Amino acid sequence: MQTNKNIPFYLKTIGIFILLKFGYTLADNDNLIFLLKPTDKIVGLLTGSHSVYFSDKGYYHDNLNILIEKSCSGFNFLLLCFCMLTFLFLKYADKTILKFLTIPIALIASYFFTIFVNASRIFVSIIMQQQANNFLPDIPHLILHELVGVITNLTFLILIYIVSEKFLTNKYQNAKLT
Repeated sequence: MQTNKNIPFYLKTIGIFILLKFGYTLADNDNLIFLLKPTDKIVGLLTGSHSVYFSDKGYYHDNLNILIEKSCSGFNFLLLCFCMLTFLFLKYADKTILKFLTIPIALIASYFFTIFVNASRIFVSIIMQQQANNFLPDIPHLILHELVGVITNLTFLILIYIVSEKFLTNKYQNAKLT
């Protein structure tokens, strides 16, 4: 049974998840610069805003009055996306070498997805907050920010899963035909 052969890879994935999640609790902005800096650059390009980096605070955009810091890094999205992609890839990996490559490929893909999704989430949050200030001035900023984050992250996780599954299904079916 294919699932039994994947158990060691599932356990490795879960182990990596736990280690990274624990590491995140000890991390600060400097440790998460690999996520924060590219996200900040994209947000800066999209908004035309420039930021200043403070180790203890994160990337501050004065003209937008926003701070991109540890909680904005998208690290939890990265971990969820990594697990989702690894489990999905393992479902289709039929050769041992592919199974071994699944974890690094899923980590790399998750990193790039995280940067894109995180920058999108922050950009949409900025726009929504500006619109809310005009039409709903009494709505708390944090509630809107959290709502945009949940909807954006969930939507992208679902889309990434659907597109990846479709790609792998087509690739697997085409491989069987040849």
